[in-house]
Amino acid sequence: MNIRKLVGPALALVLIASVGGGIWYSHGKLRAERDAAEKRRLDAARMVEVHGLIGSEKDAFFADPKVQAALSREHLSVTVEKAGSRAIARGFTPQHDDFAFPSGAPAAAELKDLAQVPETFTPFYTPIVVASWRPIARILEANHIVTERDHDYFITDMPALLKLIQQHARWKDLSGSDAFATNKAILVNSADVRTSNSAAMYLSLASYIANNQSVVQSQAEVDAVLPLMTDLFLRQGFQESSSEAPIEDYMALGMGKTPLLVAYESQLVAFWLAHPEREHGDMVMLYPIPTVFSKQVLVPFNDKGRRLGQTLERDAELQELAREYGFRTGGNTRGPELWEKHGIHTPATVVEVIDPPGNEWLEKMITGIEQKFP
Repeated sequence: MNIRKLVGPALALVLIASVGGGIWYSHGKLRAERDAAEKRRLDAARMVEVHGLIGSEKDAFFADPKVQAALSREHLSVTVEKAGSRAIARGFTPQHDDFAFPSGAPAAAELKDLAQVPETFTPFYTPIVVASWRPIARILEANHIVTERDHDYFITDMPALLKLIQQHARWKDLSGSDAFATNKAILVNSADVRTSNSAAMYLSLASYIANNQSVVQSQAEVDAVLPLMTDLFLRQGFQESSSEAPIEDYMALGMGKTPLLVAYESQLVAFWLAHPEREHGDMVMLYPIPTVFSKQVLVPFNDKGRRLGQTLERDAELQELAREYGFRTGGNTRGPELWEKHGIHTPATVVEVIDPPGNEWLEKMITGIEQKFP
């Protein structure tokens, strides 16, 4: 048999198969590219642009690429601007914003009334704590103000601490104050009560204690507690407009600058999760007894805002990401049980929680303090 007669047709078949395969591959690749382009076009067409105002403590959450990706999978593109809760309530602009996401329930309640919406959404929340340092906590423990729990956090007798502040006590006056025997006045520092929700929550808590362990809800009660409330804030000196800068100063400058600071639990938990090497440092949280929750309440102004609120509440990935930023959530997994795996111990359940005053009475107290500022 002539081999050449067989090789020629075989090579021709191979060439035809190769050309055919190349054409098939090229067509397949073009089809895949067209399908991908069409999917991107359809996804872009389905994408909903949402804009709103948020409290500063949620800025890092919304800026996280993982959060943006999770929202994008739900066809939501969210743009946010930071503002204080009081400014958010006062700056109600449904023509410009699709939602408002202040840091506290009183501002959210006012916004709900202004927007006349039937529902709001509370995807996560965080208790108010006092950020401090272990040497400071030991001094307060020696003076029966705080009690250590789980070697990681402390329970604080808030009425006793406020009594020291009301007496204008100084750190050097306390028993066992060798580690901080300064002439510095004992104060709980905060952000500016005129702009910051964390400061407003401190005002809510302090006014409750000063009002015989009752929520302030009348003009007579406002008048009775206002002198002490004014003293708590004016004696602090300069205050930042939001909770973001004070917590940064606390972490950077140490206990000499800020022995005691009103903060959100979420701020410290998020820091420790992001910086595991700092877990067992001297930074500690004091949980006031009683305390108050800062509910992160989203108020939608239209269907786009409503869709975002529903997604934040229901999407399991977004709820998990919120816990990574130190927020507590509803459902079976709330946060503390996950943080404990990282060596961060917090109360599984925060007890003795009070409600803040209604926005009318809270605003009256803030206005009264505001009038005393120089």
